[in-house]
Amino acid sequence: MRDWLTRLYRVEFDSFIAANFDSPLSLVTPQLARLAAIGGFRRWDTMVGRFITDERLRRVFTFQALYAGVPPQRALAVYAVIAYMDTVAGVYFPRGGVRALPDALAAAAANAGVEFRYGATVSALESRAGRVVGLRTDTGERIGCDALVLTTELPDTYRLLGRTPRRLLPLRHAPSAVVVHVGCRAAEHETALHTILFGRAWEKTFRDIIDDGRLMADPSLLVSRLTAGDPALAPAGRDLLYILAPAPNTVVGTVDWDVTGRAYTDELIATVTDRLPQLGADAEVLHVVTPADWARDGMAAGTPFALAHTFTQTGPFRPANTLRGVENVVLAGSSTVPGVGVPTALLSGRLAADRITGAATRTTVARLPGRPR
Repeated sequence: MRDWLTRLYRVEFDSFIAANFDSPLSLVTPQLARLAAIGGFRRWDTMVGRFITDERLRRVFTFQALYAGVPPQRALAVYAVIAYMDTVAGVYFPRGGVRALPDALAAAAANAGVEFRYGATVSALESRAGRVVGLRTDTGERIGCDALVLTTELPDTYRLLGRTPRRLLPLRHAPSAVVVHVGCRAAEHETALHTILFGRAWEKTFRDIIDDGRLMADPSLLVSRLTAGDPALAPAGRDLLYILAPAPNTVVGTVDWDVTGRAYTDELIATVTDRLPQLGADAEVLHVVTPADWARDGMAAGTPFALAHTFTQTGPFRPANTLRGVENVVLAGSSTVPGVGVPTALLSGRLAADRITGAATRTTVARLPGRPR
């Protein structure tokens, strides 16, 4: 299984994930034939089933389809590369929490001469002869530009540019999530940084949140004990837990989160303490984020996972990081290529930079301090 995932990653990463495409014809390379030969265009669940027959273990290598927004029975096997990152390459947890990553990037940018305007909202763009020549903030300040990188959600991007998206098929957003941060008494025994609690009605979970727009009847949850990776994130004798529950986005969903949010939070905590009795004692809810909160923060369809990775929203079929008719604007973020998630969002920034400056030769890989989990 892991050998197949490794081959999948090696074929995909440089040629498809970390690459810009100008048209679908850009895909037609020898690597495309290699990807097809190892089953990349078959169904994710089918390919995993070739190696693993135990249904419970198969979930470990397919649950990542939730991130892509497509059930593993319908998702292309190319997305099993996410399982490679989870189960083969390993995941790094930065000390100080994930927030340490943007803080480190901002510090590096500032050292290179970048000036940040925190708390400023871009209210309008100024265009001339097919180029954006400047922007205005909500305070009336004008900032000129030679090139512009937009990391906004697609609806905001089109609004700022005064354009209407031209697609034959409507965009489809991925499911959302409820995130609960909990402080609790420290676990007496060492527990993992990440624990996945699978409900018995696993396949029904996808129908509930993707097709029917309702809460999971039998919750499957990700529970992260963040203090296992960095004890300094909580006071002595306490743990910091992060509970993530997949949920319908606000387009397909019918949930009134302002009414339901608190009760659902209590239900999630009860599920965790029931299945993991060593965690969650003396639980204190610190912060809750629902799809309604994601929407209030400007995320389209109330989801932090942006556009679903359907076939028509993958690679050169996904909204491109260039815009026809605007020569000096490029896009970055989860709504454009290569897609959803922290690693891919970071890659989107590199691809955007390549569009402006040309691809650079990279001979070193920077690694954040931390422990692989």
